[in-house]
Amino acid sequence: MSESAQAPRVVRFGVFDVDMQARQLCKAGLRVKLQDQPFQVLAALLERPGEVVTREELRQRLWPADTFVDFDLSLNGALKKLRYALGDVADSPTFIETIPRRGYRFIAAVRPVTVDLVSRSGPAWAGGLSWPQAAKMSLIALAAAAAILVVWRLDWRARSSAKTNSQTNTQSLAVLPLENLSGDPSQDYFADGMTDELITNLGQIGSLRVISRTSVMQYRGVHKPLPQIARELNVDTIVEGTVVRSGGQVRITAQLIQASADKHLWAQSYERDLKDVLGLQREIANAIAKHVGSTLAPPQIRLGSGRPTSPEVYESYLKGEYFLNRFTPDSIRKAADYFQEAIEKDPNYAPAYSKLAGCYQILAGMGAIPKKVAYPKAKVLVAKALELDPQFAAAHAVRGWSLLLYELDFATAGAELKRAVELNANGVEGHQGLGDYYATMGQLQESVLEVERARELDPLASIVNSDLCTMLFFARRYDEALAQCKANLDLDPNSVRALWFIGDVYAAKGMNSEAVSTFLQAMQLGGAPPGMIAAAKTGARDSGLKGYWKALTPFLPENVANGNLEPFDAAVSYAYAGDADMALRSLERAVEARCYGITYLAVNPIFDELRSDPRFVSLLRRIGLPQSQPRN
Repeated sequence: MSESAQAPRVVRFGVFDVDMQARQLCKAGLRVKLQDQPFQVLAALLERPGEVVTREELRQRLWPADTFVDFDLSLNGALKKLRYALGDVADSPTFIETIPRRGYRFIAAVRPVTVDLVSRSGPAWAGGLSWPQAAKMSLIALAAAAAILVVWRLDWRARSSAKTNSQTNTQSLAVLPLENLSGDPSQDYFADGMTDELITNLGQIGSLRVISRTSVMQYRGVHKPLPQIARELNVDTIVEGTVVRSGGQVRITAQLIQASADKHLWAQSYERDLKDVLGLQREIANAIAKHVGSTLAPPQIRLGSGRPTSPEVYESYLKGEYFLNRFTPDSIRKAADYFQEAIEKDPNYAPAYSKLAGCYQILAGMGAIPKKVAYPKAKVLVAKALELDPQFAAAHAVRGWSLLLYELDFATAGAELKRAVELNANGVEGHQGLGDYYATMGQLQESVLEVERARELDPLASIVNSDLCTMLFFARRYDEALAQCKANLDLDPNSVRALWFIGDVYAAKGMNSEAVSTFLQAMQLGGAPPGMIAAAKTGARDSGLKGYWKALTPFLPENVANGNLEPFDAAVSYAYAGDADMALRSLERAVEARCYGITYLAVNPIFDELRSDPRFVSLLRRIGLPQSQPRN
């Protein structure tokens, strides 16, 4: 190959010259120090200007297959050093454009230079002048370079301003799980915590719908195209990024992407001392808010205590959140231990009190600890959280749930849940709780609307989707309820709860054979004893739906006595079987035990046959539920 056909030894872009052979970068004739890996990245980009160089191509070039290295961390570090040397800005680049999830592209004009970058007679840009002449010319070149940089900076500011103003149409956003690049899986809790806090901070933008963590965490390690993720979450903008924690330092990179076009809008890297991590989260959220044309809520309206705490306290808190979100009895107990640890380290840290109260409520709902033990403890803890921070939205929601489900103080529960929604329009727990409150009061249209709002914020959460199915069932919107329940089953094909609800809807619609078939499927999937399943099949064969339930009633007393069945569930079985006396006795026990479901007695269609019974009317009055038929 002739020399003219070979790749040029020296190339030029802007005020920069690059000698590929000598591996040397010069800016306006002055050498710029650049380490080997950043230089190799630059060389790879300059060999194919205007084309995308993938991250995999860079990996193969920089790190052979037998080299063990944290590739993402190393490449991100090399790009950061290269951009620093070039004075480039990632979110509005002059030279290197990031192509999300693919690689990078060199976007400036590149031209070959036929002379050496540095010759004996002087630098290449000096055209072979003597050193005294070159020295004089260097001052001119530096002045010109300074002028060019000023123009670039002004142009960058103008483009940044235009870009910010152009993003005002963003209405919904999802923060995908930040990737832990520490090389230590035990630091996953920290990356998850940073994701949660970023979601929480962005949730303060009242005009923006921000997807809850339950739904976004399902994309951890899932490499779907961003437009597909956006469609599944029904959002127009996505935030993704990485977290690296090393000793007392933390570095977070984040980028904002217009999902439909997979278009990069903004990116930035932040590095702080761990002590400043709370301020760092707020800074990132503010930067994202600016680029979607919004602002965070003012400091006096916040979602939790913004008071700085020590890294040790915050670490205990993040570990608590990590185990809480795994949502098993054992993990929630472990979470409670970490929240208690955070409280002991800092008795004035409100979020730890609120989360510990939530742990007690959840454990009670799972039957892991008695409600009479759990709810009084939760009451004391959430009172302390609100004493420390009266405008803590999540704490108001926790208190509202306790008042609604345990204390049966419906008026105060409604006020607390409405306050939670006022303080945080993106809080799923507030909207879902308010939806349940409206159902309790017989206001079913309002109930469905609130739970639909909760689902918009957490579209893939099984508990929210299940709640929507329930509210549609209570509202007698049976076809919609059936469609929602089947959608829930698509989300989780092994959901016994979804099958029971589908059976309930079929029964309410008079589709008795379909109801029996679905109830039997739920029994089998739920691991019911073979004897119960055989009896239910025989009863259904002889007397249809009512026969199915009558055949199960002999098994109920023992299962309630040994704790395998809640009294409320027994009441449902007796009601289906047409045994009003036993249904009402079971409901009395359910109220005493504060079983889930008793607050919906005024609206639950399963108990429609009991509504004219004076004992049922008396029970509603004692609970404090409306006596009239529910309204839609």
